[in-house]
Amino acid sequence: MSGRPPRKSLFTRSAFTRAAAAGAALLLIAALVPAAILLPAPPSAAAEESVPVMVVLDASGSMMQDDAPGLRIDAAKSAVKNLIGAVPDSARMGLMVYGTGTDSAPSSKAAGCADIRTLAPVGAVDKAALTAAVDGIKATGYTPVGASLRAASEALGDVKGARSIILVSDGIDTCAPPAACDVAKELAAAGTELSIHSIGFKVDASARAELECISKATGGTYTDARDAAALTEELTIRTTRAIGVYEAQGTPITGGTSPADAPLLSAGQYLDVLDKGSKKNSTAEAGSTRYYKIQLAPGERAHAAATLLVPRAGETDTSGTAYLAVTVVNAQDERCFIHDTEHVNSNQSFLYPPTAAISTSALGEDAGDECFGADATGEAFLKVERSGSWAWTKELPVELLFATEPAADTKGLPDAYAAALPPPVVPAPGGTASPVTGGASYNTAAELTPGLFSDSLLGAETKFYKIPVGYGQRLSFKATVTADGAAPGSLGKSLDLALFSPLRQETELAPGSENYILGNSLGYSFMGTGDSLGASMAVPVRYNNRNSRDDGIELIAYPGGYYLAASLKDNSTADIGSELAFDLAIDVSGDAEDGPLLIAAAPAAKPSSEPSSGPSEQPSAAAADAPQEASTSDAASPLWWGLGIAGLLAAAAVVFVLLRRRSSQRPVG
Repeated sequence: MSGRPPRKSLFTRSAFTRAAAAGAALLLIAALVPAAILLPAPPSAAAEESVPVMVVLDASGSMMQDDAPGLRIDAAKSAVKNLIGAVPDSARMGLMVYGTGTDSAPSSKAAGCADIRTLAPVGAVDKAALTAAVDGIKATGYTPVGASLRAASEALGDVKGARSIILVSDGIDTCAPPAACDVAKELAAAGTELSIHSIGFKVDASARAELECISKATGGTYTDARDAAALTEELTIRTTRAIGVYEAQGTPITGGTSPADAPLLSAGQYLDVLDKGSKKNSTAEAGSTRYYKIQLAPGERAHAAATLLVPRAGETDTSGTAYLAVTVVNAQDERCFIHDTEHVNSNQSFLYPPTAAISTSALGEDAGDECFGADATGEAFLKVERSGSWAWTKELPVELLFATEPAADTKGLPDAYAAALPPPVVPAPGGTASPVTGGASYNTAAELTPGLFSDSLLGAETKFYKIPVGYGQRLSFKATVTADGAAPGSLGKSLDLALFSPLRQETELAPGSENYILGNSLGYSFMGTGDSLGASMAVPVRYNNRNSRDDGIELIAYPGGYYLAASLKDNSTADIGSELAFDLAIDVSGDAEDGPLLIAAAPAAKPSSEPSSGPSEQPSAAAADAPQEASTSDAASPLWWGLGIAGLLAAAAVVFVLLRRRSSQRPVG
């Protein structure tokens, strides 16, 4: 069950009414605002190669029992069709079914135990054709569980790296010997990196024991489904989690090999490819590099983040670390000295996708700034570099987030926090936790508001949650383990939590947070039922935090959706597929503060994907319109959608003033 609420428009009816008073042109511009960068673009390309999965469905005679409610086979077909619609376009999934070609008479046993059909080979899913094939399934025959596992493994045999089988069965193998669990043990001993996840649909004790044995032997998971609704939910969750793909979004783009051929970025989200890492596991040896041109107007800042979509542990033959860096350079490829460039590493013990983020100075703010000083043209270049030996010969997608922030009048706004604050008490809301399913990427993060939620993680899995935080507000969170599927005394398991800003910059946590290690992330090994870890942002969000001399506080300056990422690392041999369930308490405290008075100006050059052809002309800002009457309404905080708006205003060629408003309303994004 997903806890993801529907997207909401950033504008209320009253907001549009006030905008109309500013004139029809301004209203037209305002209508474009919800498309700003912090609302991701529609998906347009696969992020990484998904883990191949074969779904094996029981269509034996027992599936004709009328207790699902309704026929079991009808419930199973409905669950599979729901799964077909839910899997991402990048999924590599196949479907096998057994028991459809014979009856259950003793004379039919030999044929029935070989009655295994492949409705779709493992590969890209033709959703229409596969749905039609599922509609034609009839349940009549035997239950060859062990033989179907062998057939599914053979169908996955040409695939390198991790692979999974999802088995749905309502009874015990009626074709043994060999016993289905013995077959699973043979497959595990073959070293094929195969996990079998089993779903028992209205099974008795003996069938449950057999399915549990199959999953345990291969490092998979077992779950019960007692009715049709549970089967639909569990089949979708187990399969999509086994696929394990980071769901990227963005417009395809090809960065330049130098500043001279760099495409010009407008505010948005993009997908590119970095060809290789470096043979040596070091940032000193260069791998792939891409360049992208940016153009700022006076007073504007630029924000960028690059996320490298790396294979998960076990999906690559090479170990090591993947390094990613984002810097800003001039046309001569000379680095602009911006101190908050981040080099973020990712390796097999730190499961979040490696992300590097950067924010520039405001154009013209510092007279001595070579790239963004008083005499600068506003033209610069983002340089994205990949290095490190993790999967270094493999092309990897990179997701590029780019936003521009208009100039701001900060008169009267509170100063930056002087130091990190002690962590507040993280409340555990009473009542029953609401089930949610965390997303597989920043783009599909489950959107949460304060409350108590429940979810679970498999080994090597990362989930994302998105929580709106406004000016003057501070996010706190606490995860408490409610169930641990690992054997007692299992070694090597750890739960990690990390918090990222709307710009994907890792957010500093308050000193004294539980199990505060690994820089700004939380990590706790040997997790078990009842154990917990929690933290708070170092300080509440405040615009002038960007002026802090503390690098951590400096980044807590942007309201919007903050991303909480949870990962489970499990190095144990027998329990690699075990599931850890947890409750997640979320709290957002603090009184809403004023945001900035933003002055958005049209950039000098129309954003495009064309390469740079040389230095741009000095942009000229139009005169600002007179401010409109101040409003005290709790409309959306301007900066939440102001990031990226400069590019949207280019066609209107106007400058306008957005009045300071409270940020107590919390629109997503």
